[in-house]
Amino acid sequence: MMRIRNYFIAFASVFAILSACALVGVRDVKAQEDVALDSLIKRIEALESRPSTSNVTAGKINKLKIGFDMRHRFEIRDQMPNANNASFGYFANAGTRNGRNVIWGVGDAATAGDQSGPGRAETSEFMLQRVRLNLDADINRNVRAFIQLQDVRTFGEEGLGLGGAPSGTIGNLNRTDLQQGYVELRNLGDLNSIFNNLELRVGRWGQNYGNQRLIGTLGWANQGRSYDGGRLRWDNKKHWVDLFAFQIEEKETGGASGGIAPGGSGIDEVLYGAYTHFNVLKGVVAEPYFIARTRTAEGDRLGVAGNTSENRYTFGFRLAGKNLDVLPGADFTIEPAWQMGEATGLRAGDFVPVAFGAGDVGNDIEQSIQAFAIHAEAGYTFKSLPWTPRIGYAYSFASGDDSPNTGSTKTFDHLYPTGHAHNGYMDMTGWQNIRDHQIHLSASPTKKLALDCKVHFMRLDQVEDNWYSVGGGTGFGGGIGIIRPGANTYQTVNDVFTGTFQDVDPDLGQEVDFTVKYKLFNNFGVTAGYSHFFAGDFIEDTGSGIDRGVDWAYIQTSVKF
Repeated sequence: MMRIRNYFIAFASVFAILSACALVGVRDVKAQEDVALDSLIKRIEALESRPSTSNVTAGKINKLKIGFDMRHRFEIRDQMPNANNASFGYFANAGTRNGRNVIWGVGDAATAGDQSGPGRAETSEFMLQRVRLNLDADINRNVRAFIQLQDVRTFGEEGLGLGGAPSGTIGNLNRTDLQQGYVELRNLGDLNSIFNNLELRVGRWGQNYGNQRLIGTLGWANQGRSYDGGRLRWDNKKHWVDLFAFQIEEKETGGASGGIAPGGSGIDEVLYGAYTHFNVLKGVVAEPYFIARTRTAEGDRLGVAGNTSENRYTFGFRLAGKNLDVLPGADFTIEPAWQMGEATGLRAGDFVPVAFGAGDVGNDIEQSIQAFAIHAEAGYTFKSLPWTPRIGYAYSFASGDDSPNTGSTKTFDHLYPTGHAHNGYMDMTGWQNIRDHQIHLSASPTKKLALDCKVHFMRLDQVEDNWYSVGGGTGFGGGIGIIRPGANTYQTVNDVFTGTFQDVDPDLGQEVDFTVKYKLFNNFGVTAGYSHFFAGDFIEDTGSGIDRGVDWAYIQTSVKF
C-alpha cells in the first residue's frame, strides 16, 4: 500500500512538473506569436501610410487651383440680316420688288407690304449668361489634369419641352456640360533623354493659335468652342512646335448631325496639322503652320442625294512684331495662307434657283481647291502722349469664286476661327470672299478705362460668290453662315427663265464699332459696345432697292477669380 502511494506521489510530482513546463512553453510560444503578429501589422500599416508614387493610384496632389467666372451680356439688334433663313440652302423665286425678281429664303415673307426686306430679322433683345468652374490639378512633376464645367443659357429659356415647345425656366432642363477635360503629361525626358522638352495632352480643350484667324476658341460666343483630340508639343522655352489632331465630327457616335437629315449616316470630320512658334528677333515672332481638314458626308443631305467629301490643306505663316528696339511704339502683323486640295459635291444646292435645277448642279462633281487669303496690319502707340493712343491700319483679303460649281473652288475657308474679333464685331462678315480695309483707333484714359474704335470698308471679292457671315462655310448643301447668295441668283422678271443675271455691285458697306471697357472693381469688369452697319450697293441690289442699315448694342459684365 505504501509502495502504491509512493508510486502515485512520484507520478503526480512528475505530471505536475511536466504540466508546469508545458504551460510555460505554451506561454512562450504564444508570446512569440503575438510579437510576430504585431510586427506584421505594423509593417502593413507602415506600407499603407507611405505616400503613393504611382500615377494610377490615389496620392497627394502638389497643387489644386480652383477658378470661377460668370458673365452676363444684354444685346439688342435692329434689322440684322437673318442668316438662319438661308441656312438650308433652298431658295425659290417668290415675288418681285421694284422690277427685280427676288430669291427669298425659307420663312421670309414675299409680300408688297413687308417692310423688313428679304432676309431681315425684326428688332430683338436678349440676356445671356455663362458660368464656368475650373479645377486645375498639378498632380506631380509629370502629370497635370484640368476640368472645366460650363453652364450657358438665355434668360427666360430652358430648352424645348413637350412637343418641341419652349419650356421656359420652370422646365429645369440640363444645360451644364464638360467644356474642357484633359490630361497633360509633362517633362517626358524623365522617361528617356530623347523625350526632353516634350509634353503630351489628350482630351477636350479650347485650342487656339496665333490671332485665332483659323483655329480659335470663339470666347465671345456664349458656349465657346472646344476640340477633342491630342497634341504633342516640343518646347524649349524659346521656340515650340505642335503636332495636333482633333475629331470634329464622328459619324459612328455622332449620328445625324451637321446638316445631315434624320436617318442619315452623319459626318466624319478630322482636323490635324502642325503649328510652330519661333522667336526670330527681339519682339518679333514667326509662326509657320500646316493645317489639314478631311471630311465626308454620306446619305441624303436635305433631299439632295449623293456623297460629299473634302480634303483641304492650308499652308501659311504669321509674322508679328511689337515693342521693337528701333520703333518701340510700332507693331505689325502679316499672315498669308494658301489652300489646296479637292472637294466633291460641297457646293451642290448652294442657293441655286429652283427653276434652274438645284439638284443637278455640282452634286457629285470633284473640284480642285485653289484659294488664298492674307491679313496685314500695322499700328503705332504713342506711349509718351496722354492716354497712350494707338492708330492703325489693317487689310483683310480672302478669295471668292467667280464661277461656283464649275472647275475649281476658289472660295477661301476660314476653318474654325474666333471670327468675331477680326472683320467687324457685328459678325456679319467672315474671312471668306471679302476685301476689308480697316482703321483702328484706341486709347486708355486711365489704367481702368480703355476706349476702342474700328471702321471697316467692306466689299465682296467675287460678286458671283456668297456673302458669308462669321459662320462661313461653303458646302454640305449650303453653308450655315451665308447671309446673302451671290449675284447669280438675281434676275429681272423678264429674264428669270433665260438665265440672264443682272449686274450687282460688290460693295457690302461700312461698319463702325465703338467699345468701352472699365474695370469697376477687382475681379469685376464691364464692357459696352455699339455698332452700326451702313448698307452698300450689294445689299441694295439684292434687296430690291432696300439699303437700310443695321444697329447693334450690348453691355457685358464679368466676374473672375
